[in-house]
Amino acid sequence: MKYKLKAALLAAAVFACSVLSVSAAEAAHPAAVGTGTTAELPLAGAEALLLPISDTPLSDSDFQVNGVFLGDSISSVIHRKGLPEKTIHENTRDSYVFKDLTVKRTAPFLLSYSGRADLPKDFVFPGKGVSEILAAGPAAVTPRNVGVGTGRENLIRAYGRPLAVLWDGKGQSFDFRYGLGNREMVFTVKGDQVSSIRMSLLTGPVNKEDVSYLDGEGKLFLGDKDFRMAGYELGSTFKPHSFEEWEKKMANPREEILYFPGYAVRLTVKSSIISALFLTDKRMVTSRGLTLGDDVSTVELLYGKPHRLEMNVSGSEPKTSYIYFSKGMSNVLIINFSKNKVEGIVSAMNPTK
Repeated sequence: MKYKLKAALLAAAVFACSVLSVSAAEAAHPAAVGTGTTAELPLAGAEALLLPISDTPLSDSDFQVNGVFLGDSISSVIHRKGLPEKTIHENTRDSYVFKDLTVKRTAPFLLSYSGRADLPKDFVFPGKGVSEILAAGPAAVTPRNVGVGTGRENLIRAYGRPLAVLWDGKGQSFDFRYGLGNREMVFTVKGDQVSSIRMSLLTGPVNKEDVSYLDGEGKLFLGDKDFRMAGYELGSTFKPHSFEEWEKKMANPREEILYFPGYAVRLTVKSSIISALFLTDKRMVTSRGLTLGDDVSTVELLYGKPHRLEMNVSGSEPKTSYIYFSKGMSNVLIINFSKNKVEGIVSAMNPTK
């Protein structure tokens, strides 16, 4: 299949509107375009403290915090942690509040009820013992040394590619979801740091359909979800989220770019079709959890080796672009680097198709 792709052409087609009042540097590197209202977030955990990538797959032993496992009896938890600061009895669950974490179990009377023979087959409970662990204190850490305050990138490097990254636009946070069998763990990330951890026993296997990546019909291509950002999809009609407003707008008679917190949307003026999405700072992440400032090794952990690699050595600092395609090459994901750190991420309809 004959296919030519030049980084300069692609950058111009994606970022530059022919009559926009924006400099060439801003057009090529949208992350450098400031809004004048919000400063970029700190790196959270210091760039120098980047953890090595773990290649250890998830196992049952990962589903614990400070030695408290899912499925443990409450008596064993008390033996390890001491008496809880508070005990809350709800209709269906009991909660035991300790200094840095809260554990929950299904109420005993409900478990005894669940054994009745006349209940529907899908009437299932997580089982005896601890069914949920909530960690929000600074001393609560997982076996992979991830806790409240751990940087988002180090979370990824400790646990690998998440099953899903769910964005809470109103709360300005992200849920990084991992799972194994009927066990699930969710790391809530806010301000580029882990703010809380939740581990749960599910009533069935982890739902693999929620994954944030799809291989299409071949492992060489990214799936549709990989080209989405901030809940928007390439080729769809733009409808702004009700919970946020754009911070800056650039327009010409045919196209416009709307800048929101952490990202921007490029669309046609006439039909409001989304043609490109790109990150502007660390307040937004891709569907796999990547953002600006991340290391090239983190990119390869999340996305693998690029389909195409382009280099620009004309300036004082060499620039590298990793380029990934959808099946049929109708969409492209471009990740730009300088000094092995991500400085730009754009998802776009392929301008050369």
